[in-house]
Amino acid sequence: MPASPLHLFKALADDTRLRVLRCLGIAELSVAELVAVLALPQSTVSRHLKPLREAALVETRRDGTSVYYRRGKAFSDPALKAILDARLSDLPSAAADRSAVRRMLDQRKTASRDYFDRMAGKYGSLIHPGGGFEPLATALCAGFAGRDIADLGAGEGYLTLQLARYARHVHAVDHSPKMLRHLESAAAAAGLQKVVTALQGDLEHVPLPDRCVDAVFLSQALHHAAEPGAAVQEAVRLLRPGGLLVLLDLARHEQEWVRERFADQWLGFEPDQLSAWVRQAGCDVLRSETLSGSTPELPVLVLVALRKPTQTEKGKTKP
Repeated sequence: MPASPLHLFKALADDTRLRVLRCLGIAELSVAELVAVLALPQSTVSRHLKPLREAALVETRRDGTSVYYRRGKAFSDPALKAILDARLSDLPSAAADRSAVRRMLDQRKTASRDYFDRMAGKYGSLIHPGGGFEPLATALCAGFAGRDIADLGAGEGYLTLQLARYARHVHAVDHSPKMLRHLESAAAAAGLQKVVTALQGDLEHVPLPDRCVDAVFLSQALHHAAEPGAAVQEAVRLLRPGGLLVLLDLARHEQEWVRERFADQWLGFEPDQLSAWVRQAGCDVLRSETLSGSTPELPVLVLVALRKPTQTEKGKTKP
């Protein structure tokens, strides 16, 4: 309900209240912060906040046990806001109050910086960086928003579904009908069935046309391929010019037990071998590196990223 003119005029008839509004025009502040900025007793600040709230000139936001004040709905009226801003900028204390608010904001930054300085080298043992693997992976998938993507060797579709939250379309390819049925059910449950297409096919013979996607993911799938080199060639075939292939797989290891337990066809790959297959497919490696496994018994991983050259780039002759 809009504030009455009486409430509005009453609220604006005091320089301290005007100072409060001036400070809240710079940043949200708690009562304790307002007390420090204005150099006034808490009882005085609280007493002046009451009529400002009644006039909808300020409103509150609760954050846990803390309450922050900010400018209210009255400032949504452009004419009233222009009048108030002009009046508030003429306050004798305007410059001093502005400096005091900036110092308060600097104190917030300093408190945060000091905490992380103390935690340097120990922070990862206290909390999962990025909020943990799943939210971090989801955030990274946002980088493929609006793109057409192929997830080769999609399995149950964990990566497929993360990508589908942002992508224009995701083609999920796997040779297991049961895996694909599970993936389709999960996509439907997430409301993503229109974004995801599940296709049965081998990595060496993907049932998709040439140059149909902007990005291809081969994540932990290549060591299950009958012909890994051919699978890389096939992944590149699907890419549009300028498209990106992200290949994540096991580094070469001697853990024979994975053949029986996980039906692995290959005991990982040497980074040079993966890079050679990429070059044979007509692409240059953007990045190749080894990553530690998530548990001690798992081998390290190899990450290879490549971008398919555009027609202009293909036409350039190398010196």
